Amino acid sequence: MGTIRKLLVANRGEIACRIFSTAREMGITTVAVYSDADAQALHVRLADEAFALGGSKPSESYLAIDKILEAARVTGADAIHPGYGFLSENAEFARRCAEVGIIFVGPSYHAIEKLGGKSEAKEIMRRAGVPVVPGYHGDDQNLARFEYEAEEIGYPVLLKASAGGGGRGMRIVHNRAELASAFEAAKREALSGFGNDKLLLEKYFPYAKHIEFQVLGDEHGNYVHLGERECSLQRRHQKVIEEAPSPSLTDELRREMGEAAIAAARAVNYTNAGTVEFLLDDKRNYYFLEVNTRLQVEHPVTEMITMLDLVRLQIQIAEGQPLPAYVLQLEPTTMHAIECRVCAEDPANNFFPAAGEILRWREPELENVRTDSGVETGSRVSIFYDSLLAKVIVVDENRAQAIRLMRKALDELVTLGITTNVQFLKSLLQHPAFVDGSFDTRLIEREFNSFSFAPDEQTIHETLIAARVYEWMQYKKDLPHAPSLSGWRNIPYKMSSTTYEINGTRYELHYSLRGENTMLFSLADKEYNVTVFNTDDDFFTLAINNLRRHFCAAGQGENIFVHHPQYGALHIVSIPRFAEVVAEKSAGRYISPMPGEVLRILVKPGDRVKAGQALLIMNSMKMDMTLEAQTDGEVTEIFVTEKGFVHANTELLKIKQI
Repeated sequence: MGTIRKLLVANRGEIACRIFSTAREMGITTVAVYSDADAQALHVRLADEAFALGGSKPSESYLAIDKILEAARVTGADAIHPGYGFLSENAEFARRCAEVGIIFVGPSYHAIEKLGGKSEAKEIMRRAGVPVVPGYHGDDQNLARFEYEAEEIGYPVLLKASAGGGGRGMRIVHNRAELASAFEAAKREALSGFGNDKLLLEKYFPYAKHIEFQVLGDEHGNYVHLGERECSLQRRHQKVIEEAPSPSLTDELRREMGEAAIAAARAVNYTNAGTVEFLLDDKRNYYFLEVNTRLQVEHPVTEMITMLDLVRLQIQIAEGQPLPAYVLQLEPTTMHAIECRVCAEDPANNFFPAAGEILRWREPELENVRTDSGVETGSRVSIFYDSLLAKVIVVDENRAQAIRLMRKALDELVTLGITTNVQFLKSLLQHPAFVDGSFDTRLIEREFNSFSFAPDEQTIHETLIAARVYEWMQYKKDLPHAPSLSGWRNIPYKMSSTTYEINGTRYELHYSLRGENTMLFSLADKEYNVTVFNTDDDFFTLAINNLRRHFCAAGQGENIFVHHPQYGALHIVSIPRFAEVVAEKSAGRYISPMPGEVLRILVKPGDRVKAGQALLIMNSMKMDMTLEAQTDGEVTEIFVTEKGFVHANTELLKIKQI
């Protein structure tokens, strides 16, 4: 142990950027590592030095232990922070760091080994007197054993990857008929995601809450917890919104669970930052789930209510320093913090991942609002990594005010050029079950159809006007002396028109220029008098029938992206005046709903298939998707190969209906 002078972050994206920020404040030189796909990424630019790992897949870069240790050797880094994900909970990586004299900013590899397997961890906790979820955690991995244990536990049950997290290798099974297919899928995902296909089986509680406690331990025998985080708003077992403190705990239950979290850390002589996760059932019984031996994605909500820097504390503990007295004597807070995860995904399309270029990115500038991001304008979002772009975190005097502040912050977050979940997050924040705190881990799954993503008519009209103004602004930049909106119409009282499409619906917008920066628009029998302000930037102000609002827009070919201040980002397609005639799409064509890698092709030309039969398996941003036959038929053509990468809307195969 000793003073850290140069820190390598074996990670990417927002967590690498966040760690660099604290390291710089502490006077520590920073080193980034990057894959080929991340050569122009923000975390690379923010570091003092950067080392190219090569490759694009995680296995070729951020999971390649030898390459990362070589980067540390070449750059002279004396410490490595693993962030979260990738190698952060890899005991072998922590052990290799120790062997070559590099400080690992995290727990010892002994603790990671003990807690890395969920089965072994539960046995340790059982011996330590910490309540655990009923289940099977044994070495017999035969389907027959799981069928027997599931009957003993009672359905529904949950299959989980023993070595994993983040929702991968996890399946809810409601009855015996579902178990075999879920067992196979969970094993495949576990092996793909963690290199280990061992599964465990647990009782599944349909109306449970997910509560976790932030713990810290040092090498001097000091332990403390910093309170809990509520992490029950999840989709596909991955957290969406987190907050602290939890609206579900009484003071007595908080004290009891906090003591259990400390007992869990003591049971393995835990050092550094870790998170003890609990399940809370609808009768307020709590059960140990696992210990995340790393910094959590949601750690900022704890930082916001405690005013502590967890990365700073991690580094100090790794240097051998004891926990400061002000941490050990931390008083409970009355403040409330909320974090929203902003992801490149399409909630309206089954949360499929999105990839592409971010044309405009602007973070909210509000008091008590923090944005941890790993992207900027011009960043490219790759299919190779997690879909998380940024986290927006707010803190306020109470929960109601924090919710209101978060909604305002998301209104001001500009994300143009790529599909995100921002509108979905805003819908979640105003759902009655979230507002009153009664939500559980299955709220999104149960009530997804009640969430609204579609803008109202007025929002659409204002957005189309903003799109046309943006096009006019771009035209004026190219031809600064051009007088008209379109360049076609010389008669001022005659109106021009253009056609736009939003979500498959076409709109014909009529317009004319009435003054230097004033226009008249007509759409669906409604007229709008518009004055344009601040026309030198893509951020501009429109007075529409005397009501001023601030917009932002960006374009890419026929695609225009507009940020409406009260809705968020909308994607508009400009339809050419003389559109090319395109042949109608034929039936039986199977199109990729997302960009990604083709993992397995399960059929071949000439195969007869039944409706519902699996055709191929794809992966994108840590998510597997199985393409199924829509009708009975015969496979006539396959256009892709296994291990090949495809873009969204790529034709995958054809089936002739029979």
